[in-house]
Amino acid sequence: MANSARRNSGAAQAVRVVVAVLAALVIAFCGWSAYQYANGSDPLAFLGGNTLQTVEEGSSSSPSLELTSSSVTDDDVKGQIAQLKYGSDDVSLSTGDVNVVLGKDGIWIENASDSTADDAITSTARRAAALASWAHEANVKVSHVIWIAEDMAGSVRIVVSYPVGRESKNEDTAQILAGCDGYRISGDAYAALGKDHGFKQEAGNAPVLPDDAEVTVIEQATSQGEVLVKTTESHSVLVAQSQAGSGSGSGSSSSSPAQADASITVSVTVDGSAVGAGSSSASVSIPAGATVYDALCATGVSINASNTQFGLYVSSIGGLAEKHDGKSGWTYYVNGVMPMTSCANYKLAGGEKIVWRYVTGE
Repeated sequence: MANSARRNSGAAQAVRVVVAVLAALVIAFCGWSAYQYANGSDPLAFLGGNTLQTVEEGSSSSPSLELTSSSVTDDDVKGQIAQLKYGSDDVSLSTGDVNVVLGKDGIWIENASDSTADDAITSTARRAAALASWAHEANVKVSHVIWIAEDMAGSVRIVVSYPVGRESKNEDTAQILAGCDGYRISGDAYAALGKDHGFKQEAGNAPVLPDDAEVTVIEQATSQGEVLVKTTESHSVLVAQSQAGSGSGSGSSSSSPAQADASITVSVTVDGSAVGAGSSSASVSIPAGATVYDALCATGVSINASNTQFGLYVSSIGGLAEKHDGKSGWTYYVNGVMPMTSCANYKLAGGEKIVWRYVTGE
């Protein structure tokens, strides 16, 4: 009887030991998994499978980490305007003379001019065509450039919506305007042209502001005519109409241009130098509140990612993927610090320096 009791007691003790060891192993695995994920590795990679596309280190495939960001900032646009040319003709403007608004599908430019109506219309058409050509060559993913030229009192003289992707070289004003999605010329400016100008006062779809409201253009000639003398007040159609339409006070001024939809700029570096793949950097403009993953997507580089129990996991960037050894893979840093959260959960405030680094565990 006593021997039987001792055997039962020993068996129970052995079971408790086994359970304790298993519990410790589970806890250790969970901790290890969290560490692996935070360092850019898939903790379940050892299970194999083809869920994640993989390019092995030393593979014959050639990963491409070149970032082809199509995002620009208002400073990028202003910099281009400061050196803008239509063919061989200089049509540039000082950065202090323009307002720039970047929208979801367009670039809006506004400037005031004291030149003649003929010069203002010709220059505006040429500038819109030239900037659209630059946007196309720079792979900026917008469909049109909207250029608004005003007189010195802030009344619109001409507004054009020019399609990005339409090439225009050495065309006259009528030909450029014919290639627009739409344009509107004020009654005062059109009357000042005289008779032999070769184009109508308006054509195509009415150009709109970033909030989709039509740009206000006075169709009839007024008794006052255009104001070509600088006034003491500053005017902005982009600000005035946006405020009137939304009441939000959004818009831009020459001293403080703003985005149509609040956006931020961050820098992104993808570094695969650990395996000889080199590195590449880009500055991207993304919506306020976007995440580290959104910023990576904005660079245009190819990405493979999947959802895991720890959040979104990036397994491959530019064709360079983890090895299924649980050691190599991609990890990211924000301002030199490695966050302990998924890249899809880390929201950005603007100005951050993001680095995606391929690690080998060596």
